Parts: sequence; C-alpha cells; structure tokens
Amino acid sequence: MSDNHSPLNVQIPNQGWKQFLTARDEMLAAYDKARTLSAKKAVQTSHGVVAEAEFRQWLINFLPKRYGVTSGYIISQGVPNAQHMVHYDVIIYDQLESPILWVDNSSDASSQGRSLAVPVEYVRGVIEVKSAFKKNSVEKAVEQLAKLKPLMSYIDAANSPVKLYLPGNFFCATVFFELRKEDETDFAALDALVEASILRGFYGGYILRIDTLDKYYSGKLSLLRDAEDRKSSNKSLFFWATSKSKKVSEGLYFKTQLTHSESYFSEFAFDIIALLKGTYHPNVLSSFYGMGTTQWEAGHTADIRYFKPDDVKRYQEENEKFFNPKTD
Repeated sequence: MSDNHSPLNVQIPNQGWKQFLTARDEMLAAYDKARTLSAKKAVQTSHGVVAEAEFRQWLINFLPKRYGVTSGYIISQGVPNAQHMVHYDVIIYDQLESPILWVDNSSDASSQGRSLAVPVEYVRGVIEVKSAFKKNSVEKAVEQLAKLKPLMSYIDAANSPVKLYLPGNFFCATVFFELRKEDETDFAALDALVEASILRGFYGGYILRIDTLDKYYSGKLSLLRDAEDRKSSNKSLFFWATSKSKKVSEGLYFKTQLTHSESYFSEFAFDIIALLKGTYHPNVLSSFYGMGTTQWEAGHTADIRYFKPDDVKRYQEENEKFFNPKTD
C-alpha cells in the first residue's frame, strides 16, 4: 500500500481474491471425498447430501448474521393441513424477526442435521442444490422450485395483518457442484433451466466447477431477455452456450446462458447479498470484493481463452497508445 495517502481506487484484481476462493475449494474437497466414498455403494446419493450441507455452511459463514440458513419447510397460513409439506435444500430467512414453528431433527445432532419450519413472510430466498449440471438434475431442481408457485402468485399488502405469500424481494436459484466432461454437450440441461424463468424472482444459477477448465473457473447461469426467437449455435457447454428461447409474451423471449470465469464465485456470492437487500440488478456488478483472475494478474485485459493472444496483445498496445500517448 502506498505511503503517500493518495486517494484509493478500485483495484482489479483486488486484495484477497484467491483467498476468497478457498471457501469454494473447501466445498468441492468435501464433495469429492463423499463422492469417492460412495462410489462403491449401490445407491450413490451421499455426495449430494454433502453438497447441500457444505453449501449451507458456506452461506452461514458468509452472509450477514441477520440471515439464517437452513433446509426445511416454508409454512403459509393459506395452505390447508391436508396438503403435503415440501422440503427445500436451502432456505434463507430473516432470523432476527422470524419465529421457528418447529424443528425436525434427524439422527445427526448438528445444526446441519435438522430442518426448520419457517413462516412464509420471513423467507428471503430458496436455492436448490444438485451434484452435476445435466438435464435430469436440472429438471428435478426446476420441478422443486416450481412447487413454490402457490406461495409466489401474489404479494401481500404491506398493511395486511395476515401474510400468506412470499415477500416481494424473494428470490430463487439453482446451484450445481460440477459440470462433467461426459455432459459437455448436454444442451438440453440449459433448455430445462429456462423453464424456471417464469418463476417470480428466479435468478438463474451457478456451477462451482467445470471439468477440464483451469482450477479457479466456475460457471454462471444467467437469464437473458430477447425480443425475438434466436436460434442457438452451441458447440460445447465448456464454452459460451445458450438455451432455446422460451416465449413469454408477444415480443418477449427468455433464454439461459452459460459462461465461465474465475470471478464468478465472488459475483454469485455478492449477488446473493444484493438480492437479499433488494439492490440486485442483473447488468450491474454487485461488489468488487473478491474480483480477480489469473489473466488479469498476468496483465491481460481480456480472457485469452476466448480471444486470440495476438489480438489481445494488439488491443493492449492500442489502449496503451490511447491512454498514455508519448510526448516529445
């Protein structure tokens, strides 16, 4: 740090960006261990359970303490007792205000081994966590989120003494721990995810690890709007890829897009905080904390995985000439 007390400016990459990624590494290490241990079992589900628990624990450590994180049930006074309760992987709620209606303990006595019943008006977000990004996993995640529809069909009036629905700033999302090499061309997974675009507050999703890409890369599943039905020309999910278009109304189509970057873990993390605070905008970076990439550190201004190195070099040289012209 400079000793001349000059004003600070945002730095990219900034302090601690690789350290911020250690939380992602720890989640993946626990997941890989569980997957290895379950490899010889007839039913291989334990790594999925571990993925959910590790993701919840990361959120507990990361989010401001106002927000509680649990698996469990969302309870509305407008739902009859005869209707089966739905269990969700990750519920984020206002733990400073919310009562807990009951605790459903499992044989695991830890906080990760219990499910809480949370009143609907205190729920701020629901995230479905799956092991691998592929069509059947995406379909299951979307199907689970779609069960929230009765609770998101309206928004309670602010002065209503009885709350029946999820609040106006509620969001939902998906998380997948990996995209495997064997699923590189499973473009139907993106098509399945776009079906969630009609859900109120749907954010999209995040993939912690992409097989064959460098260590720090992860995937971002974004929701795009378009005025017309544009056909996709996908080659690989390891590169940029988009889903088919879903027509919502005349002149409005949704599609999901998968891209990859070393900065996406921090972007996803601070997007969650922005969503909870009601300040999220899909085209605005929620925070610069944790922003950095290996290529930025090496002095590249663009990701050379997507551009020819010679073109990047020429772009950098032209920028240098423009911003720092030589004077005689």
